Amino acid sequence: MMAEVYFRDVASIKGPVLSILKKEGWQAVDMHFHTRYSADGLTQISQVIKRCKKDFIGTSITDHNQINGALKAKEMAGTGVFIIPGMEITCHNGVHILLHFYNYPELKDFYNKEMKVRLKTNPWFIDLDHRELIDLASKYNCLITTPHPFAPGFMGIKKFTAHAETIKKIHAVEVINGCLQGQCNPKAIKWAKKINKGFTGGSDGHCIKELGTSLTLCKADNIEDFLNQIKKRKSIVIGKQERILEEAIMGIRKFIHEGEETPHKQEEQMWKDRGLLEWSYLKKKIKSKHFFHHFHSHHQEPEKEYLCGHEYTKHLVKGLKKSKGCK
Repeated sequence: MMAEVYFRDVASIKGPVLSILKKEGWQAVDMHFHTRYSADGLTQISQVIKRCKKDFIGTSITDHNQINGALKAKEMAGTGVFIIPGMEITCHNGVHILLHFYNYPELKDFYNKEMKVRLKTNPWFIDLDHRELIDLASKYNCLITTPHPFAPGFMGIKKFTAHAETIKKIHAVEVINGCLQGQCNPKAIKWAKKINKGFTGGSDGHCIKELGTSLTLCKADNIEDFLNQIKKRKSIVIGKQERILEEAIMGIRKFIHEGEETPHKQEEQMWKDRGLLEWSYLKKKIKSKHFFHHFHSHHQEPEKEYLCGHEYTKHLVKGLKKSKGCK
């Protein structure tokens, strides 16, 4: 068996089907999910655990530059939910890299030795580019994955020159990212096959409704076997694109710019009906002066003036074409 990928609605296999697969030794894991411990995340750890148990799925809490959510999930899940220790790191040039560890002591060791000191000046971006981070992570026992390689903005590795020596050290490519549209995921699949890397899939969810919209399946009894199956290119990825949070944020922006009117209340009710249970928390979080800037600079195509407007993102301007930096 070689790695496979299917663009399908995961809802059709959640629950009974995944329950049967689990009894047969398969684990279905959302390898890329964010909680309130991420600057742009909304979901409580308790919600994640509850949803995983209900749908018979596992997950990896991959908060931006943080591991507190991953550690909390371990405490709350016990042995009832398959949780893989992980984190998503934002490099100095904007590229995101996913690291999944074989156990929690190794995750904590990496974070305490390599990450903590690098986040004191800028908690949004470490002081290494993607090549330097991959070199560093290669010294640890972990699965190195390049998420959303063809994503807009800075966060995809294919925005930059992917040197052969760096690519050799990557174990897997995220071939389905639930937040992307158009040709971003198909291009990732084609590239992963070309460079002969393992396949992973994840929702990249920031709200509970997104959890499990993309899954990675491996026949494995434990974390070690699961990650090794990915490295051996024996995973199955299934999922679809579902940009729930981004659409909700655009709705709130209308509230801010146009004032409170009846259509806005109707839109708010629509999101509540869709199951975005953190709607009230999202509105509260958005009041932070940093939220929109963080979200826009990480997930969209920011312009020079926008990046220059915040101390944590102004260094990115040098990565724009024909730009020498902020004045």
